[in-house]
Amino acid sequence: MKIVRVEVYPLILPVAEIYGGAAGFLEDCRSLIVRVETEDGIEGWGEATQGRPGNTYETLETLEVMVQRHFAAAVIGMDLRETGRVLARLHGSRAGHPAAKAALETALRDAAARACGVPLYRLLGGPYRTEIDLVGGLGLDLGPQAIAERARELKRRGFRAFKVKIGQEGRETDVDRVAAVREAVGEEAIVRVDGNAAYSFAEARRVLGELGRFRIADAEQPLARGDLRSLAELRRACGIPIAAQESVGSPADALAVVREQAADLFKVKLTHIGGFHRAMQVAAIASAVDLPIVIGQGSACTAILSAAEMHLHAALGNAQSGGEMTGFLRLGEHDLCAPFVLQGGRVALPAGPGLGVSVNKARLVELRERSQRDRRG
Repeated sequence: MKIVRVEVYPLILPVAEIYGGAAGFLEDCRSLIVRVETEDGIEGWGEATQGRPGNTYETLETLEVMVQRHFAAAVIGMDLRETGRVLARLHGSRAGHPAAKAALETALRDAAARACGVPLYRLLGGPYRTEIDLVGGLGLDLGPQAIAERARELKRRGFRAFKVKIGQEGRETDVDRVAAVREAVGEEAIVRVDGNAAYSFAEARRVLGELGRFRIADAEQPLARGDLRSLAELRRACGIPIAAQESVGSPADALAVVREQAADLFKVKLTHIGGFHRAMQVAAIASAVDLPIVIGQGSACTAILSAAEMHLHAALGNAQSGGEMTGFLRLGEHDLCAPFVLQGGRVALPAGPGLGVSVNKARLVELRERSQRDRRG
């Protein structure tokens, strides 16, 4: 089952809503769709998004170049059935560029699972669950009144867990926004906060100390990614569980966080971590010390990336019940892939072979051509 072709489709797509955090705001969705094909005519699909400005060095342009010119050459001609060798070649061909590698690895794994006629989660050791409760994300662009209205809307749609982006220059506004959300969703709902590494130690201690009265489930990455000792000290001081995300970009990073006792749980985005292989290594490290793991990214994306993270979530025994693979909800166009059906804040795991996602190829070509025109300005 030789890999014979790798195609890339750089897309600029509209978003239904801006989901901003301290790391920046995205006014469109910049995604690279990757398609692989074997000599038997089996295809697989993957996706990576550019992410927020300043949160990563990878852009739509670098994603395209790295997959097309470098990573594709590393795997074309290899036998897809020898998954370990293929992934070793991919990840060993060049250092860095985790999102680009994740997009191609997703496409390779999708094709492998399609060849076997099973959902991808079965090849990953799952499922531990077949339905996923999603977490409603509330962006930094929403003031206290707007965020309360948005939280109530999500609650009406069945969401029971909410994540509030914090880290504004006026720190007192963070407290007001979280207070508004807690009042809007009630005492039984789960409320998390995410500082996107925006705070100093003193600011984080003060703000989290004030937020403690709102029964915060966890605070995601309040401090800079590399300062694990301060993160550990904050964890001991604030009384709110700390989730490490930006601090965990590799399995080695996860080990460092564990050694410093700097977090109570890990947050993993498939593209940030560099694909399924590295994500499952991080999850194993967390599991070894009885730490839960949160899966998913909320920036706008197509159903391809959201489905990939759903399969990863389903394959991990220590994944938290609330998943954050909600990017598909923020996309402004849904004619490339059929959207997931959201019922009561929950989605069913895709059940078809591979990712279980069908791609409209004719529409994909149209979107690539339109995006090329947009990029030329």
